[in-house]
Amino acid sequence: MVIAIEEKKFQKTLSKGLKEFEKMYIAHKTVSGEEAFVLYSTYGFPLELTEELVREKGKHVDKKTFQAEFTRHQELSRLGAGLKFAGGLADHSDETTKLHTATHLLHKALRMVLGDHVEQRGSNITSERLRFDFSHTDKLTDEQKNLVEQIVNSQIKANLPMGFEMMTVEEAKNAGAIGLFEDKYALLGDKIKVYTAGDAEHGIFSREICGGPHVDRTGDLGAFAILKEESSSSGIRRIKAVIGEQALLALKVRKS
Repeated sequence: MVIAIEEKKFQKTLSKGLKEFEKMYIAHKTVSGEEAFVLYSTYGFPLELTEELVREKGKHVDKKTFQAEFTRHQELSRLGAGLKFAGGLADHSDETTKLHTATHLLHKALRMVLGDHVEQRGSNITSERLRFDFSHTDKLTDEQKNLVEQIVNSQIKANLPMGFEMMTVEEAKNAGAIGLFEDKYALLGDKIKVYTAGDAEHGIFSREICGGPHVDRTGDLGAFAILKEESSSSGIRRIKAVIGEQALLALKVRKS
């Protein structure tokens, strides 16, 4: 069902993109690099498809201009992320940094329990709690939630080091990293920041494409507890969770 929904969305995206492409071509008898980027960034229309359509009409897309526009957009996005804070964080305090690290452990634990179809679909972090949206159709059972908690808490107890490396998208994929927007990075061959929980000595638990920030070691989180699991939208589930003293209290109350 989720696949069918995604296919329908993609077809709708293509349809809108084709209409905009035709408008641009009729107006200028070609599609410039700037216009190709507008199709890509505003309408989600793949560059490769724009190039193919233009080639069929005996023209070509100025890919260098497209890439220049992409770079400019990327720099503006990075600046905006710096002003608004990245990763859905309310701020860069110690608590939100810890909770951000917890989302990485949660993401991997969910994939271990539910399957590799699980992907992050949103995140909102305050100093009090984390909210994590992910792709999954069914409500989690108590057993599944408990298992996710146990996995995360075992990694906290292991006090794994958190570190990052700069990698190309290909290197990140080969290293088993998970994350979003790889296709956008791949267009320019940029190196991206990949955070790893664990190392050769302790073993690798997770690798994820992320700009940070993160704690030095997972033990800094203290403990982890899921407060609520619910539907966010069609095919998307949402988890609200806490760490530290709040998590210890929630786990204690649950057992009593």
